[in-house]
Amino acid sequence: MTTDTVGGVWTYTIDLCKALEAYNVEVYLMSMGALVNKQQQLQLDTLQNVSFYESNYKLEWMQDAQYDVKKAKEWITGIYGYIKPDILHFNNFGQTAGYWSCPVVTVYHSCVQTWWKAVKGERPPKEWDWYTGLVKDALNASDAIIFPSNGMQQQAEAVFGSLKGDVIYNGRSLKQPPGLIKEDVILTAGRIWDEGKNIQLLCSIAPSLPWPVHVAGNNIDPNNHEIPKLENVAFLGQLDQAEMFDAMLRASIFIMPAKYEPFGLAVLEAANASCALVLADIPTLKEIWGDAALYFDPVDKHAAAQAIVKLIKDAELRKEMALKAQQRAKAYTAKKMAEEYYQLYQSLI
Repeated sequence: MTTDTVGGVWTYTIDLCKALEAYNVEVYLMSMGALVNKQQQLQLDTLQNVSFYESNYKLEWMQDAQYDVKKAKEWITGIYGYIKPDILHFNNFGQTAGYWSCPVVTVYHSCVQTWWKAVKGERPPKEWDWYTGLVKDALNASDAIIFPSNGMQQQAEAVFGSLKGDVIYNGRSLKQPPGLIKEDVILTAGRIWDEGKNIQLLCSIAPSLPWPVHVAGNNIDPNNHEIPKLENVAFLGQLDQAEMFDAMLRASIFIMPAKYEPFGLAVLEAANASCALVLADIPTLKEIWGDAALYFDPVDKHAAAQAIVKLIKDAELRKEMALKAQQRAKAYTAKKMAEEYYQLYQSLI
């Protein structure tokens, strides 16, 4: 199985591997993107069924990645030849196409093409053509293509045509401590420079909101290396998983204003922490959360502020929506996710 260490795919991978222990599945895990940090190593240390292979080869969506993508293919091929696995499970596209003697699973977590279309409303520039070819080759080489939502599959098919894929929802298993006390805080997660996460919209309406906005994530300005100073906004910095969940446990409202979100692990974590959810009205988030959230047009500041203020002013509604979110989250557990992947592996073998 491949993974990357620089995004939500890592969380997905750790949860899946741990839950697959119940099925006696042995995982040879190969990481790319960056070397693991201390927290990630501690997570790996808890897994009894994983042998770990580490690299810092660039992922295919990174700048000037062509050379690293090729070298990573050679690296993975070498490990494959030594292990001789029953299944190859790719969580990226760069090395999928190859001469493999076992079934190949590719999980379509996201891609540059669908991101560009959702966020910018157009095709990526021509310099991304090599990447698009890489994704096409990966999809053609796969015995099974898995999507984290039906909405993500529809977005992919709008770019690449009909794909014989299935949906397996991501899952997390998080438990609340007893005696939960909520604070008058609005929480979100992401970088304000990320057009897809659209955190700037929330920051722009923060001065008009009755409660403070807390933003988790690496928000150090790449130009002046300082944290922005915005009215009624507190930047929490890069949090590890325990710190992030603690922030969610304290926050009353969690907002995700994203223009592009294939699944939304942060939203699931917030729901597990009994946050009332205010989400962008995009197909994937509506598919997953249904009536367990309030929605707004991700380009409409007034609508976003209106939805947030509605929850702030109505404590009963806030409590009701938090409970709905928590109940809905029970449909997306790591156990359920692993069960479906195990059934997939068995059917392919």
